[in-house]
Amino acid sequence: MDLNAVLLGNQNSSDYTVTFYNSQADADTGTNTILTPNAYYNSIPNQEEVFVRIENNLNTDCYSTTSFNIIVNPIPESFNTSIFQCDEDGIPEGFTLFNLTEVNDDITGGAANTSTAFYETLTDAQNSTNPINENAYSNITNPQTIYVQVINDNSECFSIAELELEVSATSANDAQLTLCDNDGTEDGFQTFTISDANATVLNSLPTTVTLSYYETYENALLELDPLGNTFTNTIPYNQIIYARVEDDNACYGINEVELVVYELPNIEITDEILYCLNNFPELLTLTGGLINDVPNNYYFNWSTGETTTEIQVNEIGTYTVTVTNVNGCSKDRTISILPSNIATINSIDVIDASTNNIVTVNVTGEGDYVYALDNNLGPYQDSHIFENVSPGIHTVYVKDIKNDCGIVDAQVSVIGFPKFFTPNNDTYNDLWHVNGINVPEQHESIVYIFDRYGKLIKQLDPKGPGWDGTFNGNPMPTSDYWFYVVLQDGREFKSHFTLKR
Repeated sequence: MDLNAVLLGNQNSSDYTVTFYNSQADADTGTNTILTPNAYYNSIPNQEEVFVRIENNLNTDCYSTTSFNIIVNPIPESFNTSIFQCDEDGIPEGFTLFNLTEVNDDITGGAANTSTAFYETLTDAQNSTNPINENAYSNITNPQTIYVQVINDNSECFSIAELELEVSATSANDAQLTLCDNDGTEDGFQTFTISDANATVLNSLPTTVTLSYYETYENALLELDPLGNTFTNTIPYNQIIYARVEDDNACYGINEVELVVYELPNIEITDEILYCLNNFPELLTLTGGLINDVPNNYYFNWSTGETTTEIQVNEIGTYTVTVTNVNGCSKDRTISILPSNIATINSIDVIDASTNNIVTVNVTGEGDYVYALDNNLGPYQDSHIFENVSPGIHTVYVKDIKNDCGIVDAQVSVIGFPKFFTPNNDTYNDLWHVNGINVPEQHESIVYIFDRYGKLIKQLDPKGPGWDGTFNGNPMPTSDYWFYVVLQDGREFKSHFTLKR
């Protein structure tokens, strides 16, 4: 600082002479001038007032005086210390990265309003030139001394401490933590309790060491962002984190901790199987439901107590199996055995002898059923009601489509009366009979045929072939004839038909 320029302000320095004194009286008289103002050593500690006389060079009787204070700030206290770092870069040559700021409290003694700057040489530290990267410094010798300015942030005064850097090649133990991916989302991520690795990492190490964990090797080396006791891996299924072991704040070793998330068995977790009750005691085979794998790689524990890769059952119910892979990870599979069955035909209702004969098939059973008439190949229909059924003997078929448990059938008689017949021995319509009567349920029925005058021509046997159009062996003429039918079930019918020749 040019103090004369400060004292003179905008005045021309060649017009004035500035002198310094230890008292106001000396400044007033111009006696006892301080002879070495550029190398003045204060005589009063910490703060001292210095007096100034400014004379006009053309007339020395023209002068003024002023004063200023010399303030001597104390140099901040600093402490020599050291960092003992691990050589964990895979090359045991004694060089590694240091986070120099981790010893700030040791160097400053924890004093407030202080900061630090680091230098490779004492000269650089004294002149505040060429500061080094304090967060990631790679040593150039082992050991190495670097120099640290401890700076008072208010006065900018500083002292210099020595920091000893030393690299150790000691090591702790690698470890592995494993979990199954059973948190409900099979994505390869799990939350680990990192302290579970402590025993392995610290095995056979001194009891005085301390341990912390880091997500990256660089963070472990520089002691940045230590992990908490729980950590969810950020790389699915397999990730390396790092354990840093220290002894009295000196790095003892940095080792890998492998985090492994094992996949669960890839299986179909649910299944439904239909069992035909009519096939009992036929057995069903249940499997563990593996997808694209072989059973030899797994263990099975069934709800039946069996431990085989598959089981056989023939009972309706729910079965479970726990499938476990070689890593000890399990997943449960549930198999529901549901009933199906052929139909039981309880009854067949018939509305017949009408212009719209209707057959209704009444069934029960555990299956889902479709219905066909006279052909077991179909076509089948969903409805159990058949309309416009022709008179005669029919077979109804009921088929299970729930599990294809089979087809049941039953015969049904639909009563009907032909309107004519032609007994000319051409094998077509040569006989007349009541359609649908030739079944055991109608064998006691009575059928009478009369001519138009009411004469009884024929009584038919329900089991017989029918009337051939003759009376006492003689052909009857073309005409209308009448019939009277009393069915075994009690119904009575009267009507007529035509004999044509």
